[in-house]
Amino acid sequence: MLSDIVGTSVLTLNGVAARLGFVLTIAFICGLFPLAVYTSVLMSRTRTIFSQIGVQEPLGTMGQVATAAFQSERAGGIVTLVVYGYTALGQASYMLVLGNTLQQVFYSMSLCLPLAVLLSVLVLLIPTFGLRRLKDSVALCFFNSMLILAVIVIALVRLGMNRPACKHTYYFAPGLSFFVGLGAATNVVYSFSGQWMYFELVDTMAEPKDFPKAFLVSGPFMLITYLAVALLGYWFGSGKLDLIGGMPHGPALQVVAVLLFMHVVIVYLIKSVVLIRYIHGRCAPSQVEKRSCRSYMQHGGWGLVLLSFSFLVSNMVPFFSQLLGIIGGVLAGPISFLFPITLFLLAKGREEDLEESSLDNEESVELIFDIDGDAKLPSASSSSTESFEKRTPRRLAWRSLPAWEKVLLLITVFFIVATMVFGVAEEIRQVIDLWGEFGAPFDCHLLRESTQTCV
Repeated sequence: MLSDIVGTSVLTLNGVAARLGFVLTIAFICGLFPLAVYTSVLMSRTRTIFSQIGVQEPLGTMGQVATAAFQSERAGGIVTLVVYGYTALGQASYMLVLGNTLQQVFYSMSLCLPLAVLLSVLVLLIPTFGLRRLKDSVALCFFNSMLILAVIVIALVRLGMNRPACKHTYYFAPGLSFFVGLGAATNVVYSFSGQWMYFELVDTMAEPKDFPKAFLVSGPFMLITYLAVALLGYWFGSGKLDLIGGMPHGPALQVVAVLLFMHVVIVYLIKSVVLIRYIHGRCAPSQVEKRSCRSYMQHGGWGLVLLSFSFLVSNMVPFFSQLLGIIGGVLAGPISFLFPITLFLLAKGREEDLEESSLDNEESVELIFDIDGDAKLPSASSSSTESFEKRTPRRLAWRSLPAWEKVLLLITVFFIVATMVFGVAEEIRQVIDLWGEFGAPFDCHLLRESTQTCV
């Protein structure tokens, strides 16, 4: 969880603070965290409900759980497409980070962004063809988390050493508006969007009910890291760029860029294996586990398609914070908050329907005695479970929820929908403005050095 959630998105939070000021930044980060925990607990509850009522479908992915909740293969396929589409766009954001880090490592060479991204594609090309499966490795995840943590610590220390004497930080940032606030909130939403993989994690646990306990470790780590980057980065004058983009050019920037490059390469490869195996399995299921030349070429071919897609998207929106904001608003919010809520309400409604159906059957059962005095149950009631399994869900379990839970659900839904509409509109407006200021898609987009001067 830490390796996936506390990743490159955390580097945009100082820019969020620069756009919002201290008060709203703390409110969004500390407010979204319990909502993220709550929706994650809903996912655990959803899986527990399906297990208890004897659902036979696999429950290892969000798409599979959606199939069980809606009792529809089509619904499950749509959810799977949305989740993997979101993951593919996340790969594009990683590619943009790789290009930016190469520019920062070789800042004295005036390396254009499209060329830097292309070099990153070449670095990943051979591993993409050769890497077919990843063994479960806590050590790898721990190492990757330590890499991003080292990036954050070194960057904050360097920014603190270079902080301008004048201080321009605000409780509420100048120019703050409704649209600006929700636009910045999309980055916070993205930072808490790890729920897409939680069903996979729960599926591997011996006791799925214990899943919420993971937040006893990951929760404090996330909150401390997010608040440190947002508040200290803002206080140290990193500006509206991401945390690394706010560093002055020099050896410290190069060290941080190399560490970040390593981190992103590992994350990209891990997620690309998941994506490519899924696509490969859908297109040529008989070839997925084979080690023939044909199988490797098919696997690598889809990897090349993913790399090409990432190259195109990263150059079309070559501004990291805004790209994450758009992805966070359009897809991360629904996947991480709205989908879990809907799946839980459907699962709860299905459980209640089953309970009501069982009670109705018990009330209507009458013993029928044959000539020998043997008791028999009506044949119609013996098939009640089978007929129930074939029904489609007819309701969301809303009325049975306690009042506090209804309020929490409504707050979550309204906030996420607002970021999807108004927040994304603001991020798109910023992208258009930045195109006019720094160049259109696929322009050179040379590295900008942070000035950290008084305004």
